[in-house]
Amino acid sequence: MRDGEIKMQGSTLDLSQLRVMIIDDDDFQLDFATELLEELGIKKVSTALGGDNALLNLNHQPAPDLIMCDIQMPGMDGFEVMRHLGDRHFQGSVILISGQGAKVLYTASLVAQLARLHFLGTIEKPLRKEALLPMLEKVLA
Repeated sequence: MRDGEIKMQGSTLDLSQLRVMIIDDDDFQLDFATELLEELGIKKVSTALGGDNALLNLNHQPAPDLIMCDIQMPGMDGFEVMRHLGDRHFQGSVILISGQGAKVLYTASLVAQLARLHFLGTIEKPLRKEALLPMLEKVLA
């Protein structure tokens, strides 16, 4: 396998060209998620500290293939970020992340679907490879 490729259910995924944006209000979570994605071979990772910064970044760089967004953030939370992404007709995929439990994740998934986003699912913190890999497979499908 080449750099950036992972073996998944009998097939090989090339994640090296995937553009991912991580949105969170915690520097530690941003660094942790970035390192995890880099371990999986994803080389094009950008981060945004909070929803406001994420929207600014989206105005000044190529649109990511995938946005991984925390739900509970001060200022602009993940619900509002999803609304803005829907208004902008964001064509990439979205994964929602939270440490707030199943009810919050379920509500957020409904909001993402109502915003007509390509919603891949939710992941409870802490982020784990085992939870992320099946969703990355959907991005490349």
